Amino acid sequence: MYERIFSRGKINGVELKNRVIMAPMDESLGDNSGNVSERCVEYFCAKAKGGTAALVTSYVAVCPPELGGIAMPGQIRLLNIGNELSMAHFVERVHAYGAKLFVQLHHPGRKTTAEYNDGYQPVSCSALTPSMPAGTPSVRELTVAQIKEIVAYFARGAQFVLWSGADGIQIHCAHGYLLNQFINPAKNARTDEYGGSRENRCRIVIEIVQAIRKIVGPKFPITVRLNAFEGEGLPGEADADEMRQVGKLLAENGVDGIHLTMTSIDRVGTPELKAGWRNGIYSYFKEVVNNIPVYGPNEVKTPAEGEAVLASGCQDFLVLGRQHTADPEWVNKAKTGREDDIRPCISCNFCMQQITIEHQPMRCSVNPLAGREKDNLTLPKGEGTVVIIGAGPGGMQAALTAAERGFDVVLLEKSNQYGGSLQLANKAPNKFRIDNLINYFQHQIEKNDKITVKLGYEVTPENLDEIAAYNPVAVLLASGGKQIIPNVPGKEKAALANDILSGRTVFEGKNIVVAGGGVTGLETAEYLAVRGNKVTVLEMTDVLGVGVFNFNVTKQIWALEKHGVDIKTCTRLDAVKDGAAVVFDTKEQQSKEIPCDAVVMAIGVYTDHSLRDLLESKFDRVVEIGDVNKVGKIMTAVRDGYDRVKVL
Repeated sequence: MYERIFSRGKINGVELKNRVIMAPMDESLGDNSGNVSERCVEYFCAKAKGGTAALVTSYVAVCPPELGGIAMPGQIRLLNIGNELSMAHFVERVHAYGAKLFVQLHHPGRKTTAEYNDGYQPVSCSALTPSMPAGTPSVRELTVAQIKEIVAYFARGAQFVLWSGADGIQIHCAHGYLLNQFINPAKNARTDEYGGSRENRCRIVIEIVQAIRKIVGPKFPITVRLNAFEGEGLPGEADADEMRQVGKLLAENGVDGIHLTMTSIDRVGTPELKAGWRNGIYSYFKEVVNNIPVYGPNEVKTPAEGEAVLASGCQDFLVLGRQHTADPEWVNKAKTGREDDIRPCISCNFCMQQITIEHQPMRCSVNPLAGREKDNLTLPKGEGTVVIIGAGPGGMQAALTAAERGFDVVLLEKSNQYGGSLQLANKAPNKFRIDNLINYFQHQIEKNDKITVKLGYEVTPENLDEIAAYNPVAVLLASGGKQIIPNVPGKEKAALANDILSGRTVFEGKNIVVAGGGVTGLETAEYLAVRGNKVTVLEMTDVLGVGVFNFNVTKQIWALEKHGVDIKTCTRLDAVKDGAAVVFDTKEQQSKEIPCDAVVMAIGVYTDHSLRDLLESKFDRVVEIGDVNKVGKIMTAVRDGYDRVKVL
């Protein structure tokens, strides 16, 4: 089974036990010392233990602040012997599981701040170029002498990698960081030997490779992370034709493997992107560098998808990033035929939102342990019965965690299906991965003999004695939030987003106003638009999709625009009338009427404690989970379902 995935592979002199590589992803699990923290070690070792052949670190700083080399607080650094020693301990842990560790060497260039670099201004190949958007901050243009310093620092970083016992190096030449800034003609305006021609723009990378090769020897893998094409929309940026020639040039100058990526909005997989969508991109690139391995992410979530991608011949290894975060045991489960046990990534990009927007450590919507492995290496044993009310994401995770602790679990769900709010989140186009998550939870629950499920069971004052008969040590309430209905005239005339998405209320060929520009409002609008309705979205603020990763929101807006949806920000719903929505434009400071057949409320949800109060009248220990505890996202419900059960 999955013969291609589980065939051995090589990158220069290093053999990998299978074809799965953990993608380098920012995890923000470090500390300001630059050493590899215990949290970071356990995060990576979960993947090594899970059977992955090779792990690639997140970007590692090799240049000091004086040269603008620090990308962010908490970044791993290889600037001194102390940093190297912490890397050596890290390598030992990874090797214990038979995995290899590649260290990604990095310089952020203009993608950093003086604040992160002890007050030193960021640097780049050029201060600015005419192709950059107006308002782009100027940075220090590197002198030739400083470029030589940077090359030497990369070589010193490679020396530390070699001393640490790590197995290979990846040089980050992508995502708009310094080396990519040199390669990309849209950002490089130099007229000396480091600008102009392709050979000149790649010179710094080739010099780094040559300097590292002198230190590590002929068999030690030196790989690069490279854009298959630039995708920022800048005039004169490198296209796929140019970048594959760049790859060919680097392969001819000592690079042993190329990890392909891109700078476009599609770099981070959003829900509409299917497994294998990059096959053609990679095949086109591979045509000119077929003498070395080419690999990269490709929206692979399942082993079957991975096997098909490898069978296409477009790439030599699978690179799993967010799916690895969702389930670090992916490889072992695939190898032992437990595909249904793989916890699926839903492409929500909450992990990206957490790190790049919120400046918080790695977390995952579906895996409550991601980035917190160190704190959850063991679960305390539990005895007795736990009753859980609600089979949404929080309740289902709570059931699994309680069963893992040893409790007997009774899971009560008002509806006749698993999923709770997930059964609404899966209704908009391209949300099929939410179904994958529901199916995963259902499979895990139904095969667990510690869990008894009762669907179609509504908790009422009349059946509290039935619940009490289980003699529960705790009752966990995971019944979800209630929809917000704003107190505006005519509110009783409006439909609710939940009723639209559940199919209880159906509109086709109508003129609909959706009040609310959060993720639920945007998805409800698309759901209505694809059913032939003319839709207008109202959002009180000037920002759509607050709290959702910006790439996902942008893609959602593009989809709405494709369907002709009219989006009005800074517009408040003030009343619902027969045949119209009364709104107030906060920019123009005036009221207007929008003709429509119906108004749909998608303002959000609120926490309702009435069921908690009822339960507390009967039971000593009632614990709230998810939106009934505090309104949040899938991640907060799933994390509640783990954390609040762990401490019972």
